[in-house]
Amino acid sequence: MQYDVNNFDFICVSGYGRTGSSACIDLLKEFEFVGGPNKEFRIAKDPNGLIDLESSLIDNWELIRHNTAINDFLEYCSMLSRKDGTLKKAGKNFSQILNVDFTKESAEYIERITDFMYLGDTMISRYHLNALQSFKQRLRSKFDLSNTTPMYFSHPDEEKFLIETRRYLKRLFENYAVNKNIHKVVLNQAIPPTNINKALKYFNNGKLIIIDRDPRDIYATMLKEESFLGADVISNDSVHKYIKWHRYTRKQVAHGTDSTFMQDKVLRLNLEDLFLNYNETIGRIKEFLDIDFAHVDKGNKFKHKSTNDCVGIWRGVLDQGTTLQIEKELGEYCYNAL
Repeated sequence: MQYDVNNFDFICVSGYGRTGSSACIDLLKEFEFVGGPNKEFRIAKDPNGLIDLESSLIDNWELIRHNTAINDFLEYCSMLSRKDGTLKKAGKNFSQILNVDFTKESAEYIERITDFMYLGDTMISRYHLNALQSFKQRLRSKFDLSNTTPMYFSHPDEEKFLIETRRYLKRLFENYAVNKNIHKVVLNQAIPPTNINKALKYFNNGKLIIIDRDPRDIYATMLKEESFLGADVISNDSVHKYIKWHRYTRKQVAHGTDSTFMQDKVLRLNLEDLFLNYNETIGRIKEFLDIDFAHVDKGNKFKHKSTNDCVGIWRGVLDQGTTLQIEKELGEYCYNAL
């Protein structure tokens, strides 16, 4: 079935790290006309991504700052575009994955929000030069030779920035949606759960599902995988750092979802409900996304019966004193149905 490329929408799924957002993504991809890349798409929230770009071009504009932000953004997009490899610079290979010239689309996006280019020379442009490059520039200056480089002058208003950013993201996924026959493009970690208001607006008709999890299980997973704070907890017994981290990140979310617009655009789910209240949770997701697609691959991607592998694993932590401390300090976030 083919359709107008303008008909696809974005479903963004995010978590806080080890909360189980990938499980929700696997479930969504079991439905007909739903799919997405098997990599995180973090262009909005990563350093030098779209949020930082908007901050420098709109919220905190300054003559040099915005030029630096644009160059940083284009360098970041170059990384997203190129292939990865053992002897290569890091890359995410999105040009091949999305069947699009990612670098070209990014450059054209910047061109549309740029007023003009000019030749300029600032100390900022020299901060990243190595010793030899810096020496060459000093030598050129000594002999009154130019060290100018092309610079951007960009000062779009908020409306233009938003229109062009939505157009840019839509163009990146048009070929992918058509080739895969997708009506809903699922993106992993595209929107930070701690800065929803700004990032969600970039994705036209986008909706966000936030997955959280019992903090005791998150802690247990961090210990097992030695990820995030896990290695520190193992070596320094610093469970208090985990508690502080957990509490602060959740408070940040509360600040970003207090409007009617956000309530219509954001659905919060617990990972535990995907397992323990499977049918009811599917119903909530379908109602939220306003879809009635066939569940064609039910059980093939999300193993909803493997409850013991994901739910209540904190009971296997050797030092149960730490889980009791987490329960005492973060009881409001613990899953009561366990």
